[in-house]
Amino acid sequence: MPESPVQPLLPADPARVGPFTLLGRLGGGGMGTVYLARSPGGRVVALKTVHEHLSREAEFRMRFRLEAEAARTIGALHGTAVVDADTQAAMPWLATEYVLGPSLDETVGRHGPLPETAVRALGARLARALGDIHGAGLVHRDLKPSNVLVTATGPRVIDFGIARALGARRLTRSGQAVGTPAYMSPEQAMGLDHEPPGDVFALAGVLVFAVTGHGPFPGGPAAEVLYQVRYGDPDLTRVPESLLPLLTRCLAKDPGRRPRPADLEAELGGSDSGSGVGSVDFASTLPGTVLGDIGRRAAGVWELRPVRAPGPPPPPPRTETGPARRRLLMAGGAGLLALGTGGAVWAARGDGGSGRPRAAASSRAPGTAPEALWTYRAEEEATLAGVKDGVVVVIVGDVEEERSSVGLDARTGKVLWRQPNPVTFEAAGGSAVVRGTQTPAVGSRLLALDVRTGRLRAYGDELGRLPNGELLAMDSGTLYLTSLSFSQGDGWALVAYETATGERQWLVRHKETDDQPHAAVVEGETLIYNAAWEVVAVGRKDGKQRWRTRFDETSPALDKMHPRSLAEGRLFLGGGDVLALDTATGKTLWRFGEERKKADGFTSYGAPAVHDGVVYVNGLAPRTRGVTGLHTLLALRASDGRELWSYPIGADAKDWPPPLVRGGTLYQDTGAVPQPLLAVDLEKHRPPWTYRSGIPDDGHAALSPLDGRTSLLLAAGRLHLTCGTSVVTLPADG
Repeated sequence: MPESPVQPLLPADPARVGPFTLLGRLGGGGMGTVYLARSPGGRVVALKTVHEHLSREAEFRMRFRLEAEAARTIGALHGTAVVDADTQAAMPWLATEYVLGPSLDETVGRHGPLPETAVRALGARLARALGDIHGAGLVHRDLKPSNVLVTATGPRVIDFGIARALGARRLTRSGQAVGTPAYMSPEQAMGLDHEPPGDVFALAGVLVFAVTGHGPFPGGPAAEVLYQVRYGDPDLTRVPESLLPLLTRCLAKDPGRRPRPADLEAELGGSDSGSGVGSVDFASTLPGTVLGDIGRRAAGVWELRPVRAPGPPPPPPRTETGPARRRLLMAGGAGLLALGTGGAVWAARGDGGSGRPRAAASSRAPGTAPEALWTYRAEEEATLAGVKDGVVVVIVGDVEEERSSVGLDARTGKVLWRQPNPVTFEAAGGSAVVRGTQTPAVGSRLLALDVRTGRLRAYGDELGRLPNGELLAMDSGTLYLTSLSFSQGDGWALVAYETATGERQWLVRHKETDDQPHAAVVEGETLIYNAAWEVVAVGRKDGKQRWRTRFDETSPALDKMHPRSLAEGRLFLGGGDVLALDTATGKTLWRFGEERKKADGFTSYGAPAVHDGVVYVNGLAPRTRGVTGLHTLLALRASDGRELWSYPIGADAKDWPPPLVRGGTLYQDTGAVPQPLLAVDLEKHRPPWTYRSGIPDDGHAALSPLDGRTSLLLAAGRLHLTCGTSVVTLPADG
């Protein structure tokens, strides 16, 4: 009977990590320890931690976070499903499902090389896994026998500790090789970029090991193995002749000569047609002794109880002398003094309206998310309306027509005022323009909100009585609205009013209803608005048309425009493609999207944000590798639309409003209550940290399906966000 893979806990091991009770050790190394653990609900998981001294190093904390993200991306299809993770803890950890099967190196070590049929089935499935990993924008970079688990349903790929996004900046220095020497690709051994062909090279090495019992470059010191990988011929003496040509091509020194994963899968016999190895029950190809090993592991996992190895005997008691006693008292006094000072800091911060004091912000460890400066907990759903004059305006309520508003001090979170009258906030008006609901107190009319006091003021005369006007945009002195009140027949009107007095400045009637604006921005002396398939510029002072650009109605409609989409005389629009327009003429300067549409199936793009000569936009592929609704953050050069880099976000991302950028960090509203904020480092093209709200998703329906249950604003170096019923303020990086 094989030896149990679970070893007793060591004396220094914790009893619990997060919500999980540790049962034993599955393995350990120079970077961390893997435990077998059980959740409060009884689920058995493999829980990986990083050694405490390494968690203080930015590179290792970053690498561990990337591993968690990669594991979530691949999920249970070819890897192990992520159950939970906390990459921000003092000792970061990642819990995944516990796969009831030995690793490939254990399997071959105990039961000998696998038969060719099993190796073909193994290889076909691993090639498909690599295809999906690469399709998700990742490269594994450490595929080896110990990172392949053998189960009755097929192999699982684990340990994404040094995985990297395709095209992302390396975490290691140029020329530094990272990986396992015997299974590195030649380019990886030279410290060069390891792209998808490098994973194919490693897979060939895994298959050589599976069928022969040794790798293609066995034995010797690491330096010697690396030399053989770069310049030597692989040892394929015991490889069956039928596999020899294929594995030889996979082990070519030139990456361009290696087959793609899909071609490798096909040649190994994998297919979706019902014929070939790929359609064969994987378990039927495994030797009986291997299946017995898998079965014993499955039966024994439920009988496990926490076991801890005995520790060393305690040292004999020591009697403190007088001086030592005095030193102890002095240390205690210093601690009391420090505690007293800390108490003063706590008092100075206040409770931020949450009833719970917050400590002053301090420098945080690399890779950890910023701590909340304050938290305000509303009793009902909360949505940000805007931040102005140091006041965060929040809409509160579970019924759209009955929502009230509250003003919070942006610095402390203290409640400054409450406005009980239910109003709806005009999206283009920030927090300053609202519309009353059908109540006797305010009626259904346009109102101005004083964000410093919370008081409502009615606009005079015509503007105050306008029943169906929709605010398109505003500048320092003018409100621009559309209205049906002045139309003749089925048309609409574009109207401008002076903000202070409500006096009408100009009115332009339009006869067609299909060109009614969706949104508008102010650029110089023009007001630019867009309908479904056209963009129009009119004069700010007279409303007369300056130019009009119309697009193909067979393509998806243009997304709404936003002030963050404007820069240096250019307006950037999402929709079916990403467009750059000259704001002076309406001319299309460039269009992006066709190549991505062909390569990745992208069908739409959200509202872009432009910062420092780069356009940041979310692209959506409705279905990628069997996963529905995956978003990718794209960075495009503003001058010509050339793609600079991309980062796969996953399913959680909003297309509106555009992302926020401060300094070297981009912030994305995800729409997910447990993790409402995604930060992306614009230099490294990866998240510098992961923010978790600590608030579970209670399943409450969003008031607006498009807006979801989260909102995000950036003002004066602070991020203000809502998730469910909570308002949280964080310091912004940069």
